[in-house]
Amino acid sequence: MPKEISLIFPGQGSQHIGMLTPDLLLNYKDIVTKSSDLLSINFIELINEDPNNLLNQSSFTQPAILLISYLHFLNFKNTTNLNPILMSGHSLGEYSALVASNSIDFFETLELVRRRGILMESASKGSMAAIMGLEKSILEGLCTNEQNLNNSTVSCANLNSPIQIVIAGTVDAVTNVCNLAKEAGAKRAILLNVSAASHCMLMQKPAEEFNNYLNKISICMPNTNILQNFSGEVSDSEEMIKENLINQLTGSVKWMDIMKKVKTTNSIVIECGPGKVLQGIGRSNGLSDILNTSAENFNSRLEELL
Repeated sequence: MPKEISLIFPGQGSQHIGMLTPDLLLNYKDIVTKSSDLLSINFIELINEDPNNLLNQSSFTQPAILLISYLHFLNFKNTTNLNPILMSGHSLGEYSALVASNSIDFFETLELVRRRGILMESASKGSMAAIMGLEKSILEGLCTNEQNLNNSTVSCANLNSPIQIVIAGTVDAVTNVCNLAKEAGAKRAILLNVSAASHCMLMQKPAEEFNNYLNKISICMPNTNILQNFSGEVSDSEEMIKENLINQLTGSVKWMDIMKKVKTTNSIVIECGPGKVLQGIGRSNGLSDILNTSAENFNSRLEELL
C-alpha cells in the first residue's frame, strides 16, 4: 500500500541567492512576473542576483520565500498529483501551508507577508541565537532569570528539536543567556544574522498592527489539516487560525510538538521550498523518510519511498 505524504514549508533562514531555479522560472514565469508587479519588487533580480543586499531583510525575505515555496508546491502537485494528509510550516512557512491548502489566496498572502516583514523590522532592536544541546526546561529557566534580574526581554523562540532551541530578545539579554547557557552545559550558542528578533515580546506592537491587516484577508478552513506553530495543533475555525497567526509573532514556534505529531502519521515528509533546513531539523526529531523538493534526485527518491 503506498505511503501517505506530509508537507512542511520552510521559513526565514532558508533563503539563498539562486533559489529561483531556471526550471521554476520557465514553468511559472507568469506568477513571478505578477508577484513582481504586485509588490514592485523585481523578484528575478532580488533572488538570483541580490545586487542591493536585500534578500536577508525580513520585508524582502518573507515574500521571496513564500513565492519560491509556492512554486515548489505547484511543481510538486503538477509532477506527482499527490494529496498530502497533513501540512505545517515553520514560522513564515505557516503562510505557505495555508496557501497550499487553499485557505488563503497566494497573491493576497504575498502582500500580507510583505507587510508582516515591514512591521517586524519596525520593532525594537533585538537578537536571536541558536542554543545547541541544552534541555528546554533549563534554557527556559535561564531566560526567566535574566528577565527578572535585568528587567529585559528574552525567551525561547523556536523549539526546533531536542538538541536545538532558538532564543530571541534584546541584544544584551540574548548575549547574557548565551553565556549562561554555555556555563550550564550547552554545546554551542550561535548568534544568528537576522534583521528582526521574532517570536518574542519585542513583537508585541507589530503583532497588534499586523492584526489590522490580517483581518482584511479572507481565510477559509484549509482542505488539508495544518498544524499551527503557536498551538502545535490543528485549528477548528477560521478565527482560531487568525488568532494563532497573531500569537505566533510573540510566542514560541512549537516545532518539536509538530514533528512528534507528524511522526505518528508514519508518512513520507517532504520539505517543500528552498534549502534543506527543515530536513535537518526533522532528522534531529527522529524522522527518517524526509525529502526536499529542491534536491536534484527528489523525484527518484520519492518513487523509491512510495
